[in-house]
Amino acid sequence: MQKFILFLVASLFCYRLSAQQNPQYSQYMMNTYLINPAVVGIEDYTDIKVGYRNQWTNFEGAPTTYYLTAHFALDKPDRTSTGPTPYISKTIRRPITPSRQYSGKPRVPGHQGVGISLISDNMGPSSQISLLGSYAYHIPVTGHSKLAIGASGGVTQYTLDFSNLQVKVNPDPAIMGGGKITAIQPTINVGAWYYSMNYYIGVSANQLLFENYNLKPTGDNSSTYSWVGSVYPHYFLSAGYRFDATDYWTVMPSVLVKKVNLAPVTYDVNLKAMYDNRFWIGASYRNKDAFVGLVGFNISSLLNIGYSYDFTLSDINQRSRGSHEIVIGVMLNNRHKILCPQNSW
Repeated sequence: MQKFILFLVASLFCYRLSAQQNPQYSQYMMNTYLINPAVVGIEDYTDIKVGYRNQWTNFEGAPTTYYLTAHFALDKPDRTSTGPTPYISKTIRRPITPSRQYSGKPRVPGHQGVGISLISDNMGPSSQISLLGSYAYHIPVTGHSKLAIGASGGVTQYTLDFSNLQVKVNPDPAIMGGGKITAIQPTINVGAWYYSMNYYIGVSANQLLFENYNLKPTGDNSSTYSWVGSVYPHYFLSAGYRFDATDYWTVMPSVLVKKVNLAPVTYDVNLKAMYDNRFWIGASYRNKDAFVGLVGFNISSLLNIGYSYDFTLSDINQRSRGSHEIVIGVMLNNRHKILCPQNSW
């Protein structure tokens, strides 16, 4: 019985690690740093995001995710002196599109960006915590577009905690006695992001180079087994476009394609509409998984907030009441008093 339970737990844990190993996000449009390290330093301010996701509400042991990200630009010229300001006036708050600004050769040099991310993802008895640092360089391509190339590196700790495992029929003392097995693994991500103020396309690959690691017991619990775990690269292709529907409404369609080893290709299709740079609503479809409703407020040039709710489409909806996600953004050193991001949305 003991070996069967341990095998079952290991199988579930390894499935989590070999299929969708990275946390699921519905508001990655609000924080594209989560899927692509090339975006660090893309804005004119220090971009800080705090996020929380409660997936499959009321489903015992369902994933919960917390994260903190921060990034900013180095040696980026002030647009008010070397180029057009991205913000118009107090009466019309929508961004100036590139066609209204300038064309021809780049007027500003490239710049650097640095960032850091801390992500905690928990599912039942398994959890992982990642701490990564990121660097990107933004290269002018035309008068209104840039290509950013970036990478992030750090460590991820994987843990399987038997004290969070509940066995209701014939509980085995070896399981009920608790104990943990852990492993620390290097993590490397790379990405590229080609963008202007009204479109972007990005590619990235996460969890590269390092695949296998040993989960080893912690403490003195000799009854806890040791396993070998595996991680696989995650590949992302994203693209989006922004256009002015009216003087005050801006529409932003986007798409994300995801590929993970041992799992089929999946995709998200998104549509956001923003009014006067203050308020936005949107919807997403994650194929064969969920419909998502999105809403957000740009409260000031310092603070913004977004909320999403996933309507689950798979059979798990019989036990779950959907998924909730909330993201709070802080824009420090926002000299131009920008109300919303100009280059990532």
